Amino acid sequence: MADMLGMGAGANSGDLTPNEAREELLGKRLGGSLPLTQKQANDLAVFVGELREQLPLQGRALGEVILDEETELDILVEIKEYGKLLSTATESDVERDVGLTIYYGAIASAILFCNQTITSHSAGALANSFAALVDKQWMNPKLARHFAKAGKACRKNRK
Repeated sequence: MADMLGMGAGANSGDLTPNEAREELLGKRLGGSLPLTQKQANDLAVFVGELREQLPLQGRALGEVILDEETELDILVEIKEYGKLLSTATESDVERDVGLTIYYGAIASAILFCNQTITSHSAGALANSFAALVDKQWMNPKLARHFAKAGKACRKNRK
């Protein structure tokens, strides 16, 4: 079950350095899907025939949805909350960093694709956070470019 939800202890396996573990776990999370909410899980028991419609990302990988300009704002908010949960529900620095990356990825998408801010962080604070993520050695290249664009948009909106 933990593997299906994209959770588990695999992030620190083997002889990986902390940055390699972050890179590996981020790849796994971005390649996975968003877990069902409690409501969706309850609805699933009733509406098994409509499974495809009940899945938050309709079977697509989380990373694909974050970077898709057609992703709806409510899905980005859901992804942001998932990232926040991942980052706060662990004592692992690796899990925390990956959760924060997903969290900020959804925020960046809302800014770039929906022209909306889905956080109380200021534009300046977001620009700084995005810049810090771009510089991470373990960062997914597509997300790094995404964060760079979002940071530029935030700096532009500060003026």
